[in-house]
Amino acid sequence: MLFVTSLLTCFLMGLAQAQPTVGSRFEKVLPLGSGVSVPLPEGQWEATAVTLTGAPNEVHKWQVTVLKNLDLRSPFAALRIRTSDIPRHWGNTPCNNPKEADFFFLVNRHGTISSQLVTKCSRFIGIPDGLDAYMGRRKNENNWAWPSDVMAGLSSVPTIKTRNFIIGEFAVQQFGGFALRYDVLMLPPAGISSVKFSSNYKEGRISPEHQLLEGWANILMESLQQSFFSKNPQSILALNYKTDVSSFTVASANQPTLPPIENVESLEAEKLREARTQEILRELANPRITSASAPKPPSAPSAASSPSLPAPSSPSAQERETRELKAQLDQMREMLNKLQAANAASAAAAAANKPPETPLATAPKPTAKPVYANRKALIIGNDLYTDVPKLQNAAADAQAMSKALESVGFKVSKHLNLNEKAFKQALRDFRLNIKGGDEVLFFFAGHGVQLGSANYLLPTDIKGDHEEQVKDEAIQLQKVLDDLQEKKTKFALAVIDACRDNPFKGQSRAIGGRGMAPTSAATGQMIMFSAGSGQQALDKLGTNDKNKNGLFTRVFLKEMIKPGVSVDRVLRNVRNEVVTLAKGVGHEQTPALYDQAVGEFYFVP
Repeated sequence: MLFVTSLLTCFLMGLAQAQPTVGSRFEKVLPLGSGVSVPLPEGQWEATAVTLTGAPNEVHKWQVTVLKNLDLRSPFAALRIRTSDIPRHWGNTPCNNPKEADFFFLVNRHGTISSQLVTKCSRFIGIPDGLDAYMGRRKNENNWAWPSDVMAGLSSVPTIKTRNFIIGEFAVQQFGGFALRYDVLMLPPAGISSVKFSSNYKEGRISPEHQLLEGWANILMESLQQSFFSKNPQSILALNYKTDVSSFTVASANQPTLPPIENVESLEAEKLREARTQEILRELANPRITSASAPKPPSAPSAASSPSLPAPSSPSAQERETRELKAQLDQMREMLNKLQAANAASAAAAAANKPPETPLATAPKPTAKPVYANRKALIIGNDLYTDVPKLQNAAADAQAMSKALESVGFKVSKHLNLNEKAFKQALRDFRLNIKGGDEVLFFFAGHGVQLGSANYLLPTDIKGDHEEQVKDEAIQLQKVLDDLQEKKTKFALAVIDACRDNPFKGQSRAIGGRGMAPTSAATGQMIMFSAGSGQQALDKLGTNDKNKNGLFTRVFLKEMIKPGVSVDRVLRNVRNEVVTLAKGVGHEQTPALYDQAVGEFYFVP
């Protein structure tokens, strides 16, 4: 009897969590059987295809479910959800494919690396010419991941048939377990094409919609892990940005009336959008109204009050939009913290082979210190120049960088205000101390100059009477990089904060130019300049800026101590934030990055 009851219970549970079938509809959560589910974005979702597919030479297959959104006003148009049919030892995620890196934006590994038990990846790509053209290309590729029934299931999505759109790819997988691929087909924000939205992000032109999409993606990833692996169904927050089809009317279920496609790439529209973006970002960074200084709302007028009294002014549309954006970002951060804590608790429980005590509990703090490879850093900060203009922040930048690197396991050699002899001696000593396989960082803050196509770092006693003298007495950056390559380091990062005004511009004959010349990195190396070619790096954001560190270094220090963020992501985050902050004060500064690193490296694993 007990056996029959148990069997019946399992049968009923199976019915309650059955695989979706074509034509079935879902909201908030999609059950996938055996208690496993995935969250759904806002809208009403209808399954249009359910199939099994896989590469011809592989035994394992993917269970594929395609859904379209019946709410045509939603930013989300369709989903393709794939789950592995058997457990296996998973390899790299899509984020580890260097051949595709240039095509995607908002790439995020969510703090995971390839050797972890659970690995994650999310990335987005802009599709310029609509779903029909995209599906045609997929058909021509004869890709096993896009069989005919999947293609047919997506072909009935009206909002992106001929319009540009965005694909968001999410992957989460468990070593020795199952894998999930979750693809979102969605609309770009209003007034901008998907390709321009992507290129803006990669160029460091971050908009409020980028921030919202990034926050939403972080929440979705953690929700996928909870729903799929911990069998704890989650619903996700709405993505509240406007699209060009947010307010259209539907004539009938089969013939939606869509607004015309407008030319969103016009120069005037781009200027207006950029101005709006910068205004909102400035408001978020430095709000004019705080809880302490905000005026109290006026009391209600009495019956005897004069009807001619003016009504209190309402917030402007800009202020309302800024407040709404801030509220959304705060809500996203709060939900993300809870989900990350829940996933950390689940991971700790799995490691201890016991179920977590409570869902969404506070994440346990790790007790074991991470094990680092042999890490060595050479830090040089030159302020006190004798024959060219002195600097204010370089030594302080070097001091702060040394302290931060020591805190993450580097053995640091720090030097301040080095003349030519001492500079070259410090480089020799450091080179002799490096061994093959080391992880190495070289940081220089001070004056630098480009002569032809080469970059030179200046010691404090540089004279600069003529160009040949500078070449002889300064330190050529390429020589430093060549020495690191010769030592066969596992990973080498050169961070050069020397893109200040040309120290020789007052000479009777100009020597060099402002900023640093473009360079190239050898295999296994990354190079970052605090500003692009011909640009000047800011020391301050204005007269009221009391921070003792320059703009580039202060942002770098903040980003490098974030746990679980790979070095390449740290550097891109630094570039994006420097660009945004500099633009906020009317200055162009785009840190230049040259990346030939092989593998993944972390300041804080």
